[in-house]
Amino acid sequence: MTELPSLRLKKQNPNIKLEINSLDIEGVPFKRVFAYTLDLIILSFVGLAIGFAVSVLTLISIGLLSPLFVLLSLLPLAYHSYFLSQHGATPGMNAMGIRMVTMDGENPTLVHAGIATIIFYLSVPATSFLILIVMLFNNERRTLHDLLTNTIVVNDHNTV
Repeated sequence: MTELPSLRLKKQNPNIKLEINSLDIEGVPFKRVFAYTLDLIILSFVGLAIGFAVSVLTLISIGLLSPLFVLLSLLPLAYHSYFLSQHGATPGMNAMGIRMVTMDGENPTLVHAGIATIIFYLSVPATSFLILIVMLFNNERRTLHDLLTNTIVVNDHNTV
């Protein structure tokens, strides 16, 4: 992992927790919105391509492979979990110069990223995006799914 210059472990706290510099979170809420929009566009194109392929397979198999359409619902989970665990950022986040790290400064694991994604996709639509207002009431600009999974989205000083 490449070190973020302003993220340092607090030594006085027995729980491992990052000390957050204001430069690490400057503009992150707006960047997250644009990053998610880019990710939705990418997911739309990938979903259309997979949907077309599944449609062709369903026609060729005379409907036997139609249950494959259920797999399309898992596409956002797979997309976000893979990219967050492998790179610390989805392609949209990477384009906006932000990344997700755990509070000990590492990339989330595949399970950790999957849990964060599931919490996001369950809480945000259920509250009509109102749950994201949580980030306005904490200094670190963490959303509810960040708080519950002990992660934070910060500026990636290695991009740009």
